[in-house]
Amino acid sequence: MFFRARNGDPEGLLTEAARTGIHLRRVRPAPGGFTARCAARRYRSLAKLARHRRVRLRIRKKTGLYFFLRPWLRRRGLWVGMAVFLPLLLLSQRLVWAVDTSGLTVGQSARAETVLRETLRLMPGAIVTQAKLTAGEYALLDSGEFSWASLNFQAGRLCIEAAAAVPVPDIAAGTLHGLRARTAGTVVKTNLVSGTMLVTPGQAVEKEQGLIGTARAERDGTLIFEPAAGSVLAQFEWEFREELPLTVPVKQLTGHTVTQRKPFFAGHDLSLPALPISAGETISIIRHVQPEFLGLTLPVSVEEITFYEQAEKDLSRTEEQARALARFHSLQTLKADWPDAEILARKEDALLEEETLHYRVVYTITADICG
Repeated sequence: MFFRARNGDPEGLLTEAARTGIHLRRVRPAPGGFTARCAARRYRSLAKLARHRRVRLRIRKKTGLYFFLRPWLRRRGLWVGMAVFLPLLLLSQRLVWAVDTSGLTVGQSARAETVLRETLRLMPGAIVTQAKLTAGEYALLDSGEFSWASLNFQAGRLCIEAAAAVPVPDIAAGTLHGLRARTAGTVVKTNLVSGTMLVTPGQAVEKEQGLIGTARAERDGTLIFEPAAGSVLAQFEWEFREELPLTVPVKQLTGHTVTQRKPFFAGHDLSLPALPISAGETISIIRHVQPEFLGLTLPVSVEEITFYEQAEKDLSRTEEQARALARFHSLQTLKADWPDAEILARKEDALLEEETLHYRVVYTITADICG
């Protein structure tokens, strides 16, 4: 600090200060005394010596780190804020602020995020550890959706890298028990991959009849066993029946909805007050959103569950509408039973009795009957 000494015995004060080890800097003569600088921690000792020499000291300027920080040290609110902010700052470095799935397709991204959220609660707002990252990689592999997966966490960003699993075609695997007909029909075309073809085009086959065997004979008569693999395209008839009433009770949305929100932060679910849900039947839709504040995405994940109220009402339809619906159901069922079916012909009958449509259709199709 910078001070001025006057009156009394200034020369004696300088001598006494030097003798006691009080270091004075930039000593300059001044009217009636001198000016100088000394360390703030030694000023009290110097003032005590000055009183003995009847020298009057006056501080002209306080300089140094202590005097710069002293106004801030007196602000308790500042220190309380730092005590709260510093732990949050350290915690935020371990929180997931964003999930990066730029290397995945939309479907793969949704599936990967769902697996990590449901198995490990690894999502925005979660605390990340190396053990959790390793467990997340195994969870992605165990889902059967991915053949390779890697999780990396850096600067609050969880990066998910993965490769989709490629299923092994069934025809390549074959079977050691032979392939038999799923239904009766007439063989149209055969395709042998391995084993022995037991039928020929134009041949009529019965249900459960062998189509491809597992034994193949060499020229010398030696039998060689190998998996049966291939396809047998056959023509056959497939029948579908259904009864549809013209008036049916259906559930329709009333327009009344209730949304519940559950924030997730630092590995914990925070429950918020929710509105009462209707006592009637409802359906629900779950969304996971990440809130923003002033354009900044927060490390918080919010689970939104929206409940939609339903009420039962009678729905009336015409005979033509019922017939079209039955035909649609028949095609759906056909596709489920015979995915590769090709329709050659269709014969349908419909009879309306007591406000109920009795529908029957017979499709002539070709499809692979190996099973």
